[in-house]
Formats: sequence, C-alpha cells, structure tokens
Amino acid sequence: MSAHTEDVVATDESPVEATEEEDERKSLIQNEGKTSMSLPPLRHYVPVEVVAFLFICGIVMTLPLTQFYIVDKITREYGGVNKSTTDACSPKAGNSSDTGLQNKIQSKAADYTVFLIFASTFPGIIQTIVLGSFSDRHGRKLSMLMPICGLLSKEIVYLIVFELDLPLAYLFIGNAIEGFSGGFGTMLTALFGCAADITTAGPKRALRMAIIQAVMSLGSAMGALVAGIWIEEVNFKQPLYFLIALSSACLLFTIFIFPETRRHRPQGSLTFKEHLKSFKTSIQFYTKDTPEKRRWKLIVSLMTFFTSFSVELIKATVLTLYLLATPFCWNKVEITGYTAARTIVDWVCILALTRFLARRLSEVNIAIIGCVSNMLFLVLLGIGQSSVLVIIAAVVGIFSEAPSAMMRSVMSKLVSPDEQGALFASVSTVEMLASSVLGVAATLVYKASLSFFPGLIFILLAALIFITAMMLGALSYSIKKDHSLPSQTIMVTAE
Repeated sequence: MSAHTEDVVATDESPVEATEEEDERKSLIQNEGKTSMSLPPLRHYVPVEVVAFLFICGIVMTLPLTQFYIVDKITREYGGVNKSTTDACSPKAGNSSDTGLQNKIQSKAADYTVFLIFASTFPGIIQTIVLGSFSDRHGRKLSMLMPICGLLSKEIVYLIVFELDLPLAYLFIGNAIEGFSGGFGTMLTALFGCAADITTAGPKRALRMAIIQAVMSLGSAMGALVAGIWIEEVNFKQPLYFLIALSSACLLFTIFIFPETRRHRPQGSLTFKEHLKSFKTSIQFYTKDTPEKRRWKLIVSLMTFFTSFSVELIKATVLTLYLLATPFCWNKVEITGYTAARTIVDWVCILALTRFLARRLSEVNIAIIGCVSNMLFLVLLGIGQSSVLVIIAAVVGIFSEAPSAMMRSVMSKLVSPDEQGALFASVSTVEMLASSVLGVAATLVYKASLSFFPGLIFILLAALIFITAMMLGALSYSIKKDHSLPSQTIMVTAE
C-alpha cells in the first residue's frame, strides 16, 4: 500500500527525497498509512460558502440588534425617551451631568453585551472539542446542524423578550442555549474541516479558506447593515422574524442539500471512551511532537489565533458603543454602514492579496502584513477624535483580517485528513476561550477608561497585535533559516 502527500508518492521499495522548502509549501507532515492527502472532490462545487454566509449573517445581525436594543432599554430606564437629558450628542446636552449619565449607560450596556457573548461562547468550549473530533469519524453535517439549531433557538427567545418587553436578563437564556449547542466555534470547525476535505494542501486550500472567511465577513457586513437600517426605520421585532426565517432556511439547506464531505472515515463508536479520546487528540497536537517537528509551529499558530481573534471580536463589541458616544455621535445607520463597507472592501483586498501573492510570499508573511495593517487601524482609531480619522483608519486597516485565514491554511497542512476536525476544534476552542476571557477583560478596561481615554482599549489591542506579529516573524525567520540549510532527505515509507 502506498502513502503519499499532495505531489510526493513513495512505495515500499524506494524512498522519495524532498527539500524542506518543498515540504513546507505542500504538506508539512507525512501521512503514514492514513487516508490520502489528495482526495478527488465530491463534485465540481461543494456549497460550503452558502452555509457559512447564512449562518454568520444570522449571528452577526443579532449583535447590533442586541446592542441597540440594550442601549435603548437602559436609556429608557434612566430618562425615558427624552434624548436631551440622556444623549450627550444632543444639542441640548453639554454639561458634566449629561456626560456622566452617558457614561453610565455605556458602562451598563457594555456589561450586558460582553456577558451575553460570554454565555454564547464559554459553554460551547467542551462541545466544540468533542464535536470536532466527532466529525472526523462520523461526518461534518451533525457538527453543522447543532449550532444552527442553537442559533434558531436563541432568536426565538429574543423575539419573546422583545415582544413581551421582558427584563434584559432573559436574553441570557437564548445565549446559553446557543452556547450549549456548540455555537460559532463548532460551526467554524465544521466549515473549515469541510474545506480541508475538498482541497489539497497548498495555495488552493489557502485561497478556498480565505474565500470562506471572506463570505462570512460579507454575511456579517450585510447582516449588520440590514439590521442598522431596519431598526432605524421600523423597530427591533421585524428583523428577528427575518432572522428566524433565515436560520430555518440554513437548517433545511444543510439537511437536504449540503453533501457529506468526510467520506473516508475511520471506524468508531459513540462511546464515552471515544469522547475522552477526542479531548486527548485535540490536546496532543500541542504536547506530543512528530519526527517532522510540527508541534512548535502549531503552538505559534494557535497563539496567533488567540490574539487575532480576540482583537477582532473585541473590536466588534466595543466599536459600536465607541462610535455612538462623543465626539463621534454616529447613528445606527452610519455605524452599520461603516462596518459593512469596511468589511467588504477589506475582503476584496485580502482575496486579491492571497490570489497574487500566495505563490510569491509564504502564508506566514501574508499574515504579518495583516498584523501591521491591523495595528495601524487600531492606533488611529484609539487616538482619533474625529470621523475623518475613523475613515482613514479603515483605509490603512484593509488587510487586518488576513492572519486568521492564512494561519488556518498553515495549520491544516500540518495534520492529516483524519485530524482536521480535531485540529479546527482546538482552534475554535481557543477562539471561544479568548472571546470569553479577553472579552470580559476588554470591557472592564473600556469602562474604566471612559472618563479619561475611551480609546485606550484600541491602543492595548494594537500592542497585542504587535506581539502576534513578533511571533509570526520568528516563525517566518525559522522557516527561512531552514530553507537556507542544505536539502534534507525526508523518508516516506509505506505501511
């Protein structure tokens, strides 16, 4: 029986030699006796992007919907609908009492927002680990269906709260249901596991993963924009009916149309022992090394996810509150329009960057470019005191979301097809943990700095991205140093 990577084949009679550079460019491990690294696609097109778009659109559309609803409800509690006393952006406002009241509203709204996110993410950590490895053995579809059902349940709970004007605490019920269903972490694991199933390691996989993430970002941009306009023109309830219909369509599409991409699956039963093995598999990536020395590469990549994803989530959480307040005083449509336009332009540029530079620069170097772009965006946003600087920040930050797409591709080449689900489960788990822990910490910083420097949180996030860029620089240097050494012989033996 032969064992091979994307373009390298070995028989039990003759070893195959490959340079370290070739090994890095293609598959960074040798798949000994496991499923082929290069499987024919199921069909000409597997609609991963359709499920990704529908799901992420539903998730992101609820975020500004919830934030605006929370701010409006807290504002009513403090002063009814009299905006001149509660809104520091009103022409009648301008004294210290108005500013203090606005800070109270901002602080309380930030508390609710971040703890709702915590309720959606923290309970899903264990489910993500279990379902990630589960999908390697039993297919990706169940790992996609559970988060969709959780999202649909959350939207129904929100609708009940909005219709009956219940206390804000009832929103936590919907978020907890979403969290215990696996949440976005499990869905990301399944989506990028599908992408790894249907592509070969290398530039094609990097581009496909970038496209999936671009589609998700497009869905988030459209969802945020539609939510902002809809709320401004009508109310908070109508968008929820639309979201319920959207999530229902996503559920039916996944059940009846989406194909199972995990065809060559090892045998396994749904036992407690297998679930324990799932935990062990996800952890062993970072504790047990291979002859190809992949562990340190995986650790650096995972740390990159921890920082970059946390920054993106915190930006999305804090930016709405930041732009609603003085000195910007943006309205709902302006904020969501800005978010949507920035997201669309960013991903057009990222896809172009990936398409034209993937064969000239390594994925790690493209990720470093994204880190530099993100740092500039965050610094300008933090020190900016005018809408013009907010626009300039968006221009210089057009590549800020590139690192996550690039590092997913790098990590997927480090493991075999039978480990893809477990790998992306560990990545999603770290993302969810980061959003839970750092999300709370960021909210505390934002609240504490409201009175003297509201933009401090963005400066701290820029420092976090700087650390990420340094880690990626060390990884890139090490790879380049390996390439400068004489070619190493890599033995690929058959089982």
